[in-house]
Amino acid sequence: MKRKAMSGCGGWLVATLPADAGMTVVTLTDLARLRLESLSFFVVSFLLIALGVMGLWNHLAKALPKLPRLGFTRALSLVFLSGLLFYVVLTMISGARELLTPGAWEKQGVGYRLRGDQGLVPPDKEARREAMRALRDSIWAYAEAHEGAAPGSPFAPSMETRLWRYPGGGFHALVPGVRPGVGRDVLAYEPAAAGPRRVVLLADGSVEDMPEGTLHRMVEAQLRNLHP
Repeated sequence: MKRKAMSGCGGWLVATLPADAGMTVVTLTDLARLRLESLSFFVVSFLLIALGVMGLWNHLAKALPKLPRLGFTRALSLVFLSGLLFYVVLTMISGARELLTPGAWEKQGVGYRLRGDQGLVPPDKEARREAMRALRDSIWAYAEAHEGAAPGSPFAPSMETRLWRYPGGGFHALVPGVRPGVGRDVLAYEPAAAGPRRVVLLADGSVEDMPEGTLHRMVEAQLRNLHP
């Protein structure tokens, strides 16, 4: 027993000894690891969806005796064929859209967007910043005439409504409860039509380019502080 115990202890010590320097370690690159993770997520999601379809189908079969029971393999086949069907239908819709408006769409990645000459794409970034600077001057002029307070809405008296228009269509948004010249809270920002990055006006008068997620978090925090 002692000999076996010593042998087991010796094996454990060998297993925990550090590896010699210079030994080859085979690992995946970051890109390959990310692709493997994405593929694994897709496969697991596909299997879970098939399992859910099988469960719902068999539950329905209890109420409808003539409905055959569905095995996991057949559920996989059903989900796969349904996915192909949706893909074909979406492809046909894209083709029909192109036929109805020939030349109006251009390919971008795996999807399509309107060409620039249609007037429906976001305008130039500098034009957007210039529009925000003009709006800033108008807000500051309003604040000087109203004891430092910002306008209550884009349609407040003595405010030029045209300056609130976003160059790509729609209106800039105004965050309530922010005083011009005090702090660095968001005072005004572009609408969702501007895309994932918005040009914003801060309370200190600076005009900055901000990601949509950061903008939403800042505005939500300001509104919570305004109405705790």
